[in-house]
Amino acid sequence: MSDRGERATEFDDGRYLYCAVRVDGEPELTVEGIEDGEVRVITRNGIGAVVQPVDAMFDSDDLTEVRRWLLGHQRVVDAAGEAFDTPVPFRFDTVIKGDDEQVRGWIAENERDLEEALDALSGCWEYRIELRWDEAAVRGDIKGEDEELAELESRIDGSSEGTGYLLEKQYEQRLAERLQNRRDDLAGDLYDRIAEHADTVDTAGSGGSTLLGAEGTTETDDGFETVVELSVLAPRESEDPIGGILEEFVEREGFDVNYTGPWPPYSHAPTIGNGGDG
Repeated sequence: MSDRGERATEFDDGRYLYCAVRVDGEPELTVEGIEDGEVRVITRNGIGAVVQPVDAMFDSDDLTEVRRWLLGHQRVVDAAGEAFDTPVPFRFDTVIKGDDEQVRGWIAENERDLEEALDALSGCWEYRIELRWDEAAVRGDIKGEDEELAELESRIDGSSEGTGYLLEKQYEQRLAERLQNRRDDLAGDLYDRIAEHADTVDTAGSGGSTLLGAEGTTETDDGFETVVELSVLAPRESEDPIGGILEEFVEREGFDVNYTGPWPPYSHAPTIGNGGDG
C-alpha cells in the first residue's frame, strides 16, 4: 500500500482504498468514485475493501481539485456506511498497488486488525461538537462575581501611576486565570456528560490521548470563540440524549454549540497495515 507522496504517482495497476466494511456474500455498492471512477467491493472472509481501480495517485497542487477529490472520497465512504455497517475509513489517497487479488491478499495479511476495528466501531458513528462562547460577556460576568478582582480594581483607582501599573498587571493575570478555570470547567463538564452516552470522546487535536487541553480559543466572524471541540464515537440512539445535553449549554446566555453527524468514524479509525507498505 502506498500513501500520497511516498511513492511514484503513476503505476501499471492499483486499487484506491476508501474503507473496509463487514459484508455477506459478494455485495455491490452503487456510487461513483473520485472523478466518476468505478467503485468495487473486494471481499474475503466477510470483510470487504471498498476500492476504485487507478493507475496514478490523486496528486495535485490545485487546492480546488484536491477539495473535489476529498468530497468524492467522503461520498463513497458515506455510501458504504449506508449500505453496510459502520465502515473503517482510510486516509485520502491510500492505494494498494496491484489488482483485485492483491487487495484480497492485503485483507488476509491484515485480517486480525480489520476484524478488531470492525468489531470496535460496529454500530457507532462520529459526532462532532464545538462549544462556543462570547468571551467578552464571560469576562464581564467574572469581573462582577470575583471579590478579589473587585478589590484590585478599587486599589488601582486610588494608586499612583507606578503602583497602578503593577496592580493592573496583577488584575489581568487574575482575570486570565479565572477565565481559564471557567473554560476548563465548562469543557470538563461537557466532556463528562457526553461520555456517559458515548463509546469514546476525544478533544480536537488530542489524538485520543488528552482529556481537555482547552488552553485557548479560536475567534469566529460572529464574535463567538471556540471553548472546546469534541469528536464523539457513539451509537445512533445516543443522538437525542447528547442533543439534550447540548441544548442546556445553548440556553445559557452568551453560548452556542455546533453539533454535526452522524459521520463515518474518521477520527476514531485505527491505522491498518502499518500506514501502508505493500
